[in-house]
Amino acid sequence: MDNDRNRRLKHRAGLIWGNFGLPFIFILVLVFFAIQSPMFVSWRNLLSTFGFSSYIAIAAIGMTFIIMTGNFDISIGSMLALVAVLGSSFIPAIGGVLGVLSTIVLATLLGLVNGLFVTKLRIPAFITTLGMLFIFRALAYIYTNNFPVYIQDKFWLYIGNGKLFGVLPLPIVITAVCYIAAYLVLRRSPLGRYIVATGTNPRAAELSGINVDNVKMLAFALGGFFVGIAAVINSANMGAANPGLLGQNYEFQVITAVVLGGTLLGGGNGSLGGSLVAAMIITFLGNGMGILQVGSYWQLVATGLVMIIAVALNKLKFYLLGQGEL
Repeated sequence: MDNDRNRRLKHRAGLIWGNFGLPFIFILVLVFFAIQSPMFVSWRNLLSTFGFSSYIAIAAIGMTFIIMTGNFDISIGSMLALVAVLGSSFIPAIGGVLGVLSTIVLATLLGLVNGLFVTKLRIPAFITTLGMLFIFRALAYIYTNNFPVYIQDKFWLYIGNGKLFGVLPLPIVITAVCYIAAYLVLRRSPLGRYIVATGTNPRAAELSGINVDNVKMLAFALGGFFVGIAAVINSANMGAANPGLLGQNYEFQVITAVVLGGTLLGGGNGSLGGSLVAAMIITFLGNGMGILQVGSYWQLVATGLVMIIAVALNKLKFYLLGQGEL
């Protein structure tokens, strides 16, 4: 009797944490920095920071899909830099609209290449994407001779800096559209069910007729697709595609957001909404430390601590739900 009661209490605690834990942490971050600096809660700062959070949040969608299949991609920072310099360099020849589309298509293809190496050549995702991290960044340096590609096209710049109805930053709108579409894919389409099944038990998924390799490749391609969108937004914010600055430490920020958001590293379970809230936590944390003029080295320490805490909290949640061990 006592064991059943304790199990129910643990399960309820896990559900409460899963539903309200991240919003609570987000509110704590807002309150803490609001007390430290009134400038932090100014409408202009809040709106711009929500816009900047799209940089992490959009790529976190694709990473959620990838991690749910039991893999991950640490090449996305270098991928972002490469497709941004390639796409923006095409603008004089094909225009801004096609430049944006080519950036997204290229990123999708690069994600698919990663998936092919992982599934067809059976190279572990860590080794594959670690190698691609160096290759993509090197190609970006070689292509530009380490010079930034300055962007002057109005359409490209509008994507990262425009405002809907003159008020709402366009990156926020794009992020919302991406999350709605991703939710429909994950929860309302066969592909979403295949992703969950593949991450939960690949062998059982195969026996039920699911082509596990194809599902994993599609997940990597989706990861690249969303990185391509983030590349356009980020380079538009900066007004240039800089091969050395774009995407630095990006993969760790995105993976931290996904894990903190409640996606199980082993695959199967995932939360798009959690990834979105976690991306905002990371962005507002960085913004608040910047306003308080915290040293860049200490900001790196904070990022590392958030990553470790994210994994610990995730393990605790699944332990309480009876889906793992501490």
